[in-house]
Amino acid sequence: MPVDPMREITDRRSSHRFSLRMAIECRQIEPPLAPNRVFVGESLNISSKGLLFTTTEAFQPGQVIEASIDWPMRLNNGVRLTLVVEGAIVRKADDHAAIRIDKYEFRTRGAERRSDPPKAMTTQELQATPDRVKLPVHF
Repeated sequence: MPVDPMREITDRRSSHRFSLRMAIECRQIEPPLAPNRVFVGESLNISSKGLLFTTTEAFQPGQVIEASIDWPMRLNNGVRLTLVVEGAIVRKADDHAAIRIDKYEFRTRGAERRSDPPKAMTTQELQATPDRVKLPVHF
């Protein structure tokens, strides 16, 4: 049985990895390449400290990249998010690369458009809705 060079090595990890298969876009930050060059791949797993992803790019250990993942959860049930991480390549084998996450942030991508705008509710409808907190209305 062949040995997978990117197998999970639990004794070296300080944080738990979560399986996350999502499209990923990367761009090299250091040393800089063409500013608009974007590499695509797929995330395989992620933790607070690292990201493993597929790539055909010949990244080298020590290169700093920024990776963006369209996050599957939404903010306030509507605003789409992108997770942007930055870090150095720590290893590359075959079509997989791993980075150590040094910085991360969530960026908003805007709310998804609805075909119909939400309907305004009357005071009586609001008070009659069982899943809402009923507050006294004073005018």
